[in-house]
Amino acid sequence: MIKPILTAAALSFSVAAGASDRVLLVVSSAGTADDPESGYEFDELTQAWWAFVDNGYEVEIASPAGGEPQSEERNPMWAFNQRFLDSPTAMAAAATTTPLADVSASDFDAVFVIGGSGAAIDLPTDDDLQALIADVYDQGGVIGAVCHGPAALVNVRVDDKAFLTDRHVTAFTNAEEALFGDKEGGGWSLEDRIVAEGGRFDGGGIMHVHVVADGRVVTGQNPFSTAATAEATIRAMGGEPLDRAPYRSEMTMALAELAAEQGLEAAAGKLASNPDDYEAMFLALLGFHQFQAAHEEDAVRDALTLMQLSEPYFQHEMVALATAAAHERLGDVDAARQVLTALLARSPDSEAARERLAALAN
Repeated sequence: MIKPILTAAALSFSVAAGASDRVLLVVSSAGTADDPESGYEFDELTQAWWAFVDNGYEVEIASPAGGEPQSEERNPMWAFNQRFLDSPTAMAAAATTTPLADVSASDFDAVFVIGGSGAAIDLPTDDDLQALIADVYDQGGVIGAVCHGPAALVNVRVDDKAFLTDRHVTAFTNAEEALFGDKEGGGWSLEDRIVAEGGRFDGGGIMHVHVVADGRVVTGQNPFSTAATAEATIRAMGGEPLDRAPYRSEMTMALAELAAEQGLEAAAGKLASNPDDYEAMFLALLGFHQFQAAHEEDAVRDALTLMQLSEPYFQHEMVALATAAAHERLGDVDAARQVLTALLARSPDSEAARERLAALAN
């Protein structure tokens, strides 16, 4: 039976937990110091680590090569990252990952695959990982994966058929890949590959918190979905995660979802009531990237809403220029002029704003 899809608007964190089960977190070994963005997603590792550790599970980290794999940015602005960086135990586990060839399926009750660009490069072709996932599942265990982590599932076979056949799953979507995926899954679309393997792909809104649980297979769409995906994995294992306050990253994406559904006024009121609960910069950048890819008027309007929502708390020339351009595309030239005039008041040296304002005067 398929469990309900979780969304940011319906995040729920139940009371009571506790477990003696063991969970294996898997990260990519594909990253290099020359190209850190080819590594695993640190934000996802830290959120998953704390979700399982805080609920009493024994956690180990493994990777194809073992040792200390390259991670993507270790941004201390997020509390879960700073907490991990401050923990000698957690940092030692990340620095001494177990080679997948040395992992025994009988030692673990769940495997949870972390994403990041590297996950789409080496995990789909790692025979040890494919065998481990199949064996853990066959012995009644749970398989979880987030963002690009589901790339590890595309070559797994169970009972002589593709593991993903007829399973409801999610992962980093084609829409998200187009906006944020520099490497585009190592040259292939993860969403398309899941469908080609017979999976039933279920994507949510861009960077919205979105989790799909199909029996003992649990997948999350993007980095912001990691904690909720780990908690859904705990439920699939028969546990119940402890209460916790939503992370600021989750709150921010929930606010973006609210803005898309109910408009600027509703979202702005919520942001103004507790601005420290949200990250305005992420709202601005999400709106900016969505505007760059927008073709339809509704998409332009949604992107503009996010940029306007962030403006009282975060100002950047690039975002202001995009905001003005969005107003233009929607036919509101006066609003575009107002945005450009305000930008010049803040940044008198902005030649781009000056040139665009002059063009609108003609």
